Amino acid sequence: MEFRRVGMDSILLAVDLQYLGGLTKQLINDNIPVLALGRINRVPVPDVNGDNDCRSSFPPPETANSQDECLPPVDSVEHMSTLQHNHSLSYLDSNIIAVLHHLRWTTQIILYEKAIEFYVDRIIRVLSNEGRFVVAYEVGTMNQDQVQVLLETLDGPSGDHKINITIMGHTTCVEHVLFTAGQYVRNNQRRSSLSIRSLWLVFLLQDDNNLYRIQEYAANIDNVAVILLPTFFVGTDKNNGTTDILQLVRKALFNIGSNSTMTTMNKSDMNYLILELLQSELQGCHWSPVQTLMFTVGGRGWSHVGYVDTMGRTAFHAEIFPNTRFGFNHRKFAVSTLEWAPFVIASPNNTYTGLCFDLLDHLASSLNFTFEIDRPPDGQWGVINANGTWTGMVGQLAEAEIDIVVAPLSTQAKREKVMDFTYSFYIDYTTILMKKKDPTTTKWRTLIDPFSEELLLCVLISLPVMSMLLFLFERFSPFYVGDEEREGQSGLHTYQDAFWYMYGALLTQGGEHLPRSQTGRTLLSSWWLFCIIMMATYSGNLIAFLTVNKDKPPFSTVAGMLQQDHYRWGTIGGSSWITAFNETQAPDLMKVWAGMLEFNASDNSILSSQSSEHFKKVLGGGYAYIGDKTQMEIKMAEECSLLISDDEFMPLQYALGLPNFSPYTKMFSDELLHIHESGLLHIWKSRWWPQRNFCDGELVTSAKTITLIDVQSAFYLIGIGLTLATLIIIIEKVTFWYQTKVTSRKFQNDSKVNESTNVTIKYIGTNS
Repeated sequence: MEFRRVGMDSILLAVDLQYLGGLTKQLINDNIPVLALGRINRVPVPDVNGDNDCRSSFPPPETANSQDECLPPVDSVEHMSTLQHNHSLSYLDSNIIAVLHHLRWTTQIILYEKAIEFYVDRIIRVLSNEGRFVVAYEVGTMNQDQVQVLLETLDGPSGDHKINITIMGHTTCVEHVLFTAGQYVRNNQRRSSLSIRSLWLVFLLQDDNNLYRIQEYAANIDNVAVILLPTFFVGTDKNNGTTDILQLVRKALFNIGSNSTMTTMNKSDMNYLILELLQSELQGCHWSPVQTLMFTVGGRGWSHVGYVDTMGRTAFHAEIFPNTRFGFNHRKFAVSTLEWAPFVIASPNNTYTGLCFDLLDHLASSLNFTFEIDRPPDGQWGVINANGTWTGMVGQLAEAEIDIVVAPLSTQAKREKVMDFTYSFYIDYTTILMKKKDPTTTKWRTLIDPFSEELLLCVLISLPVMSMLLFLFERFSPFYVGDEEREGQSGLHTYQDAFWYMYGALLTQGGEHLPRSQTGRTLLSSWWLFCIIMMATYSGNLIAFLTVNKDKPPFSTVAGMLQQDHYRWGTIGGSSWITAFNETQAPDLMKVWAGMLEFNASDNSILSSQSSEHFKKVLGGGYAYIGDKTQMEIKMAEECSLLISDDEFMPLQYALGLPNFSPYTKMFSDELLHIHESGLLHIWKSRWWPQRNFCDGELVTSAKTITLIDVQSAFYLIGIGLTLATLIIIIEKVTFWYQTKVTSRKFQNDSKVNESTNVTIKYIGTNS
């Protein structure tokens, strides 16, 4: 026979063998293995050597296609699931649709090459009939720039929805798309979230399992899964059983060539192996492995998650895209910060702590990322220059030099134009910090401090007025019959006597004489009630002033600061306060800004970017620092000589900063909102805020010794009284001397007059 003459080892017949039954029997009798490529009936094989050689014949496809005989690998049998099978689909269609059904995608984007357009069209029809939204792009003929434009379109400006991408094609096409996608992600990592929100399902037509280049190109893409499909799937239709036989044989030979034990095989074993491989492919029992690209300690690596077969059955023992559960998958972010206690506290070893870094550590843990910390080169927070550029950390975000700003960065409309803010994690207010006055300089006011200036003035005016009224009532009251009776009521009928009586009553000391008239008594009783109330109030306040120090600020409002001349004021340069003061329309705040510019012309530390410089100037006296209330309260707990004004203005909302149109803003904001609701911020605040809000010794309940300086004003009164008494006695002496002199002179004049008018009578007697 010709077949035997040419030395055939095996015969592959691609026709229906029912017309070649005799030939088949002859080939089998000649011990030439036959592999049928069509639908045949089983041909009995005679036992040539007395036993059946299973390598010489194979069961028909109908038997081999039984689901009981075509099982997945042992480790995936228990996970196998079967969908309703569509016999009009090819092997390629069945594999793809089975996996898509498993993922339950309702929307997806298909990227394919021209060679499989026929299959893609059929897949789209099936998915569309199921109510799934599908958009397909033929990328095999696109160059790299065109693919990048397509990716930009798919990415969108600031989308946060998942993007399901399916790639179908041979190795060259798939590598072309993934290489371009990897470059796009790497070049736009601060403006695009395509890497973490896209799912890439790759159906790779490749006859070997070498995925090294795929792994290299997809290293920057978080979620990539590959289903390896044999190339003979393209051109095979299960409905008619036709196959590209040359391609099939090439695949079988390639697989044998990759077998390390082939050198030890004899001719018969190799013949058996070839036929077994071909039979496996033709019978339709092929389980394609599904692998996903995971993040490992050493980098990216493939992990096997399951199988899919030509009948549309799947067997997955793990998630296809497990990286979606791990946030940023240990991606490293560049973080910029500036020291601002208690939010950011710098340590000598170039590490940072504080509330903001407790927040950052929690975010890094929950969102699964790492970070490296940097500082802005100019040490500023961020203000806009005359040329439109930004300084500081805001400038770093505007230029996409960093990923996140972790600091108490206040939100502002102008900043929002060049960067993104997350949900605010803290709200603060602007106030004024100053140094307390030296208490010893105001101790002389101890006796007048219990009453305000207005009240003291009213008391001082009421004393002479009431004295005058008492004098007039007593002087002109008809109660007294005559001047003799009125003169008998000494102490009230003259003004000076009435004044001293009323003054004594004010000091809760009664007088010697009381008015007898009803008018005088009525007036005096009302004065006594007034004096009792005033003295009781005064005595109580005086005791409080002697035992408790009352720190009265030099001024308590912005308007008060503007009205004084002793204090200068300043704020943090390059911060949000500079922008706020520069743009404000409030008259008082405009004057504050004008004053800063004037003071800064002679002292550039007025607008220093270091808060420590401002605290130093405040402690030196004569300086008011305008800043956030929280940091001032922290400083006040350390320095008891400081106090803040009652005025609070310019509310501050602190948030994290990200580059403009960052795709991660919503992710961070959602996590910050969760942190806020969980109460973690309160716990962190209690860790970094001082536990006491008063200075040591302020509330110690111990007796206080009254010193001379505390009651110095009482000695001043003695001095004032002595001085007045001396002046009065001098006045009395002068008055007495003057009156005596005048009286003496008048007496002398009267004597002279009398002498001039006297008549001298001379007695002339007679002699007796």
